[in-house]
Amino acid sequence: MKTTGMVRRVDSLGRIVIPKEIRKVLKIKENEQVEINISDDSIILNRYSEINDYDISLTNLIDAISKVYGKNVLLTNLNAIVLTSKDYQEYKGLELSPYLNNILDERKEVFENIPVNLSLNSELPDKKVSYAIKTVIKNGDIVGLLILITDNNLENNDLKILELVNSFLDKYLE
Repeated sequence: MKTTGMVRRVDSLGRIVIPKEIRKVLKIKENEQVEINISDDSIILNRYSEINDYDISLTNLIDAISKVYGKNVLLTNLNAIVLTSKDYQEYKGLELSPYLNNILDERKEVFENIPVNLSLNSELPDKKVSYAIKTVIKNGDIVGLLILITDNNLENNDLKILELVNSFLDKYLE
């Protein structure tokens, strides 16, 4: 575990302030949830995410859509790409690109029906694809992005696929 040399006092309500420098490095934003764990005599703080990479139901849904519709689906949390169709496995676990972070911050929906460059991650090259991106929101809080990708032109019916997955996520995250 890395030490920072920073010391903070616990107030009468048991609160401590996470220093701005640490929040910046970990990309913890105001009002974001933090998960608290204990390991031996240490307290471990992690960014909390409702969406994780080990859920078999979400994995099966993404695989089925890829197989039936021939479209790729990616699901992110606030930090990284956590679930992908088979064609995008190399992106799984990678940090989001600034472009995707901007979409999260602005709660935008994006629909590019003809192939254009899409930046998913800063380390890997852009892909020339058609895509639709929807911000996943639970109880007013952003939890991630849902991304539908194809090499061909997207059509309005493809948005229904995105809505189907989003409806499933709404029920799943309840």
